[in-house]
Amino acid sequence: GIVRALDANLSSGRVSQGGSTITQQLIKTRLLGDEPTFARKIKEALLALEATRAFSKAQILEMYLNQIYYGNQAYGVRAAATTYFSQPDLARLTLGQIALLAGLPQLPSAYDPTQNPDAARARRAGVLDAMVASGFISEGEAEVATLEPIAVRPASTSLYAPHFTFRVREQLIRELGEKAAYRGGYTVQTTLDWNMQQLAEKEVRDHVDLLKDGNVHNAALVTLDPTTGEVLAYVGSYDYYGNTPQMRGDYDHAGIAYRQPGSTFKLFTYLTGMLKAGMTASTRLYDIEWSMTDGGPAYHPRDATREQHGPVTMRQALRESLNLPALQVTRTVGVDAIIDTVHQLGIERQWDRERLGLAFGLGAGEMRLVDMASAYQVVANMGVRIEPTMILKVTDRDGKVVRDFSKPDGRRVLDARVAWIMADMLKDNADPDGSFVFGPWTSIGRPAALKTGTTDQLQDVLAIGFTPTRLTAIWMGNSDNSEMRGITSAMGPGVLWRDYMRTVVGALPPDWYPRPKGIVDRVVCVNPSLFGGNGSGELPGPYCPAGFRFSEKYVEGSEPRADDRAFYTSCGIQLRAPFADWQADYTRWAAGAVAGAYGYGRFSWTICGFAKPTASPSPTVRPTPTPRPTRRR
Repeated sequence: GIVRALDANLSSGRVSQGGSTITQQLIKTRLLGDEPTFARKIKEALLALEATRAFSKAQILEMYLNQIYYGNQAYGVRAAATTYFSQPDLARLTLGQIALLAGLPQLPSAYDPTQNPDAARARRAGVLDAMVASGFISEGEAEVATLEPIAVRPASTSLYAPHFTFRVREQLIRELGEKAAYRGGYTVQTTLDWNMQQLAEKEVRDHVDLLKDGNVHNAALVTLDPTTGEVLAYVGSYDYYGNTPQMRGDYDHAGIAYRQPGSTFKLFTYLTGMLKAGMTASTRLYDIEWSMTDGGPAYHPRDATREQHGPVTMRQALRESLNLPALQVTRTVGVDAIIDTVHQLGIERQWDRERLGLAFGLGAGEMRLVDMASAYQVVANMGVRIEPTMILKVTDRDGKVVRDFSKPDGRRVLDARVAWIMADMLKDNADPDGSFVFGPWTSIGRPAALKTGTTDQLQDVLAIGFTPTRLTAIWMGNSDNSEMRGITSAMGPGVLWRDYMRTVVGALPPDWYPRPKGIVDRVVCVNPSLFGGNGSGELPGPYCPAGFRFSEKYVEGSEPRADDRAFYTSCGIQLRAPFADWQADYTRWAAGAVAGAYGYGRFSWTICGFAKPTASPSPTVRPTPTPRPTRRR
C-alpha cells in the first residue's frame, strides 16, 4: 500500500526530486552524499543504472521508503507508522494513514500532522488523487479515506533535551537546507553539556514546584559560554511532555516565545545613555515622579516600591532597578537610539516604532529569552559579539567536515571599557556588600553580574547573570499569561539562577575580568552607605555632605572634572528638573522631601527655596526596614 501510494505520488509529478530519480536519490543518500561535483554525478548515474538492473522498481521504492525522513525523528516508514499511529504493522494501516505517510517525505515539517493538520490533510488528498489517477484505488475508496480524521497518536518517546534538539534542527536547516538536513547521513556534534543540561532541567522543576502555590507553573533557561557562543544547556519549559493552560510543555518559551523582559532590558537603556549621551556610572539622575502623557491620558509612572529617592546615580538606579531614572534616560536619548543599541549588540528584532513610548526603556518591548542572553553575551565577553550556536561540527558519511562552528569569528561591537564598567555595575546585584536587599539572595560566592526583571501584573519574572565563562538567562511565568502571586524576580528566577550557577561554576576559577587600559577612578560626592547612590555624582565641592565620598570608575576622558558647587550650595540642593515640563512635579517632590515625606529613614533633605516645617510634632520618618527582597525588579 505505502509503496503504491508513493509510486503514484511520484508518477503524478507531485513530488519534485530536483531532477533526480528515486533510484538516484537512494544512491545519493546511502552511498555518495550530496557533494555537487561532476565526478559524484557520474558515479550516481552509473550506480543507479546498476541498481535498476539488480532490483525491481518496487524493491527500490521499498529501500527508499525505509531510509528517508518522515519528521519527528522517524526515519523509515515503519518508524513513521509507529511514531504517528502507534502501529508498527504496516499491513494494518488504513488507506488514509498510508496516504498521509506517503505525503510526508517531501516536506516533513510543513506537512507534520501533529503541528499542521490542515496542511497534512490537504497533502493526503493530493496523494489519494494521484492513486486514483494511477489506477491503484477507486474514487469511492479515495472519498472514504479523505473523510478519515487526522488522528495521529504519537508513540510515547523520550527525547533528550527536546527543545534543544529542535533548535539544532532549525540551525541545520538554515545551514544545509531542509532536504539535506532531513535526508540523514550527517553526523552532528552539538554544544550541549549533558551534565549541565540534566542539572538545568532538575533545578527548573524543583524551583517551579516550590512556587506553584504562587501560581508559578513554567520556566525556561539558557546557559551559554560567552567567550565562544556555545549553548551549553537549554530548557524550553517545565516539562516538555506536560500540557496545561499554564504550562504548554511542547512550546519553547526560551527560543520561540516573545515576552516582555521587564527590568532586564534596562541594561540596553543605560548602555545607550553611556554610548549616545556621554553618561557615566555616576551621572546624576532623578527618582522623582512626573506627569507623562506618552500620546495618551496623563499618568504618573512609579517605581515598584512607590518610593521616590530623589537625585541618584546611574549605578544606584540600575542596582535598585528604579523606573523613573530609566525613563529619564529614555527621554534623553530617544526610543530609536535604544533600538539601535539592541541592534548594535547583534539582535535583529524589529519593533513597530510608532507603537513604542517611553515605557520601552523599561522593557515593554517583547523579546525572546535567547535574544536577551545573546545581547548580554556582548557585555559578558567585554564587547565582542559572537553568534550563539548549538552545533560545533557537521560531518558527512565520509568524515568530511561540512560546517565548523568550533572556532567562531567574533566582532567588536562595544568598547571593552564600557562593557567592563557595565559589568562592574551589574556585579552589585549579586554581591551582599553591593546590594543590601538582593545580594544575600543572589550571591554565588564569587564575583558575578546579574540583572532581574518583573513585568506588570506579575506575568513574567526574569534573571540574567554571568561570570566571565558562563551566562545564564532564566524566565518564569505561565503559558496563558495568568498572574503570579507573592513572587519577586529575586526570590523566583534569582534564587534559581543562584542555586544553578553555584554548581555550574563551582569547579571553575573564581576569576573576574581584568581591568582594561583606559579606566580611571575618581572620588565623587555620593553616599557610600548600603542604601547608596544619593549625591551629586560629581567631584566633591565645599558643600558636599560630610562622608559622601565614593570611588567610581570611568572610561578615561568621561570622568567628572568640575565639583558640585552648582548642585550642593550654601542653602542646600539646587533642584532643577532635566526637562522644563517636569519642574512642577520636582517642586512638589521637594516640598514633601524637606518635610520628611521622602526620607525613608535615610536622608534629611535640605533644598534651596523650601523651608522645613516648624509645626510640632515633626513629621514621622519611617524607620529603615529590615533588608529583604520586597522590590519587584
